[in-house]
Amino acid sequence: MHIDEIPAYLLQHDRFYLTAPDLSRSEEMQRKLNKFSSCHHEFLLWSPGFHSHSSVRDNMLDAADNFLNDKEEYKFLIINSTSDELLGCISLFIRNRAIPYFEIGYWLATDAMGKGIMPEACKMATKIASDFFNAKRIEIRTARRNVRSQSVALKCGFKPEAILASDRLDSAGVIDDTFIYKYSS
Repeated sequence: MHIDEIPAYLLQHDRFYLTAPDLSRSEEMQRKLNKFSSCHHEFLLWSPGFHSHSSVRDNMLDAADNFLNDKEEYKFLIINSTSDELLGCISLFIRNRAIPYFEIGYWLATDAMGKGIMPEACKMATKIASDFFNAKRIEIRTARRNVRSQSVALKCGFKPEAILASDRLDSAGVIDDTFIYKYSS
């Protein structure tokens, strides 16, 4: 899919916009990832602490390929409307296209946290999933201890649906439960 197939009003917020993966943003993304706070490293298991330029570039290439070929996930970059700075990413993971069923995943740069950006980006991704992809199921999964992510889910209209006890390990190997939030329109 090309980003221009999604109606522009679904991608625009007054403070930021969503766009498809862009290889020219690889170095900027690498800097943001390498400045992650400890809470990022605790819950984002894909973040090893240091991200090489080649690993970020490869990830961006994979994300662009997935986006264009409608497979695995639609990763959206969150870009500041004024400064054109990368703020983070939000993804619609394709869990079952036949339903259609999506899971939302996200991260925000440390310097962008606490400004209300992620709840708004999550509302936008939810609207893309429901209005553009006609999703029948949209969920967010988060660790029990990740209260920031739980707060985002609740602010976006997601409701607690299930708790999977002792379902995950954090980056330190600590066992935690998984909270599943389902979108209720």
